[in-house]
Amino acid sequence: MKMKKLLLAAFVCTALLSPLLLNAQRWEQVGKKGDWANTIGVVGMGGYLYSIEKDGTLFQTDKQGNYRQLGDKGLFDNADLLVSLDNEIWTIEDGSLYQTIPSKAVWRQVGKTGDWKDTQGMVGLNGKLYSIETSGTLYETSKDGTWRQIGNDGEFTDAEMLEAMDGHLWTVEKGTLYKSNMKTLRWQQVGKVGDWENTIAMVADRGFLWSVEADGTLFRTDKNGNYEQVGEKGLLSAVTRIIAMDNTLYVIENGTLYRTKG
Repeated sequence: MKMKKLLLAAFVCTALLSPLLLNAQRWEQVGKKGDWANTIGVVGMGGYLYSIEKDGTLFQTDKQGNYRQLGDKGLFDNADLLVSLDNEIWTIEDGSLYQTIPSKAVWRQVGKTGDWKDTQGMVGLNGKLYSIETSGTLYETSKDGTWRQIGNDGEFTDAEMLEAMDGHLWTVEKGTLYKSNMKTLRWQQVGKVGDWENTIAMVADRGFLWSVEADGTLFRTDKNGNYEQVGEKGLLSAVTRIIAMDNTLYVIENGTLYRTKG
């Protein structure tokens, strides 16, 4: 399996995937064609997809494709990163961290202004946020905004992708997959060198990493690095984003939202 590098700033999200994907990969359109053409970030949680448009407007979309605007138009116009943690949306805007509670449509700044100005990737894991800065240094942030450095300076300099699963951080570095245990602070290579050099999108769930390659082929990889192709080769060739939620895999293709239908 050869996979393509992806900038760490790409958004990745986690939830549940259906075993039906192993035997069939049928898709259905969700909502109207082109509804997602301006989407720059999306997460799935609580049965809804939450997305930010290029103009900074936040939307909530249900499983039928019905959507509604949350908050004022353009409220998130400076958002650089979007992740979910404990049914809350966390964004980095102009280098500062913000927490948004969708159910109440309220948001607040967390921590000091500018503390996250060098962040290039972030995920939520076990009630905390883990972020990698442009220097390659890893940080752990509590929900009150307090943070601490994890490991030595620049240990993740070569990280291109970042995901959270099974108490570990999973990174792709120079096309190779690694996992880091946040309790023991130990890391190890998973699978073979270069297996991930053509990956363009990745999501984690139920002990597996699901990834799309540059040629549009979907793969499922277990914790030991063993992988298998899912569905037809190149079926997702126009996909730009992949999201998993409630036993379903969602993708955005040419500005339109699709999901698996077993």
